[in-house]
Amino acid sequence: MNELKAGALLNYISIATRLATQFFLTPFILSSLGQDEYGIFMLSNSVIVWLSLTDFGLKATVNKYVAMYHARNETSQMAHFLGQSMVLFSCLGIFTAICGIVCYFYLGDFFPNLTGEEHKTLEILYLLTLGNLILSFPLRPVTGIASAYMKFVTPGVVELSISLLNAGLTVLLLCWGFKAIALTILGVSTGIGTMLWGLYYAFRCLGVRLVFSRLDWPLYREMFQFSFWILLNQIMDLFYWRAGTPIIARTSGAAAVTVFSLGISFSQYFMTASTAISGVIYPKIMHMVAQESTKEQLTDLMIRIGRIQAALLCLILAVFLCCGHDFLHLWVGKTIGTEISTVWAGAALVLVVLLIPLTQNTGIAILQALNIHKGRAVILFYSSVVCVILGYLISLRYGAIGMFAGTAISLFFGQIFLINRYYSRKAGLSIKRFFAQVYIPLLYSVPLLLLAGITGSFLIKLDSWTSLIAYSCCYAVAFTAVLWRAYLNESERELFSAPLKKLIHFLKHAR
Repeated sequence: MNELKAGALLNYISIATRLATQFFLTPFILSSLGQDEYGIFMLSNSVIVWLSLTDFGLKATVNKYVAMYHARNETSQMAHFLGQSMVLFSCLGIFTAICGIVCYFYLGDFFPNLTGEEHKTLEILYLLTLGNLILSFPLRPVTGIASAYMKFVTPGVVELSISLLNAGLTVLLLCWGFKAIALTILGVSTGIGTMLWGLYYAFRCLGVRLVFSRLDWPLYREMFQFSFWILLNQIMDLFYWRAGTPIIARTSGAAAVTVFSLGISFSQYFMTASTAISGVIYPKIMHMVAQESTKEQLTDLMIRIGRIQAALLCLILAVFLCCGHDFLHLWVGKTIGTEISTVWAGAALVLVVLLIPLTQNTGIAILQALNIHKGRAVILFYSSVVCVILGYLISLRYGAIGMFAGTAISLFFGQIFLINRYYSRKAGLSIKRFFAQVYIPLLYSVPLLLLAGITGSFLIKLDSWTSLIAYSCCYAVAFTAVLWRAYLNESERELFSAPLKKLIHFLKHAR
């Protein structure tokens, strides 16, 4: 197995491990810390994520340049570039320290709804994570370049091992009675350990060299020009998925942060599921554009991928809508009580709106291949600003559910209405045909399946993990069977059945 395939396999294993540990650890951490302290714990991480924007998207820029120099075997140019990058990132680290210290003195003004004890805990957590962030800045150009060297196995194994170690130590600390501060110290310690290992791997295993010389201003200007669009996407992503945490902390307090964090986390799982297919289609799209394929052919590809994604995501969404409330009751109901209704309703609201943009993410690769993706970044940046403003205004009165509503409205406005106009007018894609072939056929069966599933969940008492899993599996099988016959066409059914036939054939001959 080559490095690329092994790295991809390790990546999938890491994702599955991370999701599994989050699933099992979240209720344990929540019950151990309590709703208020868990909210403070999540809030401190969210605030530091905002400060990490001070790298201005340059980390990804460094990886791009290193990969280019490595492919050309230009070792002296790479050494000069890395030396210049380390100087630049050291200056950014000092800038981050100044910004972080200024923010520290205004934490009480940022979050006036926190109690005195909660504010003291937040200050300690904030200083710990800020120190870790500042320390990481000068080392970023070197510790994260393994992927640019096409090295995935060793870093992947180390990352997976550290993740499992961190999970195990988290359980031990909580069992011994430690709280959020101890968990943050653990996170900082593993972060420092990871950085030290990254330095060792870069210098000893990859043979990375650094050359320090006078400041190369033309190089810095070129790096910042490239990183601008990366930074814009990072800001957009933070506005959509991270801004809610500090906003809710300011308008409603620490307990509401827990409610919002739990609800919005389902969006991340939903988005991960959508990239299982589209994440590997980019080379094909690049080839089609290079071969001057027509816009109709690109639309056909977008429809084929979109229909498969729609079937998968509709299944996940339907199971959540029918069984999600009972799942939350069993998962975290002992700690947050009646707030599970807010978590379920808020998550459902965002997931329903996300269904359309996530079944169209092949369009993102098409825009990139056509080199017209910058317009999309601008559109989504402004719509994410709308998300922050709307979420804040509505949450002033309605708390966490208001932030969910603001997120859903801005997603509809930006990622459905405006982006589809951009696909149609700028990229020349037939969006009307996409909607007619991907979404309209779903309306014939999905509403009735949802009604049947929700009715069944009311009639059957899902008060144990056994009954919930049994009902969810039965409903998922029935849902899949209906879509198999009523939605998927013959070629799409073959796409799913062919690997199964090969597996059965292999097992027969293996006996």
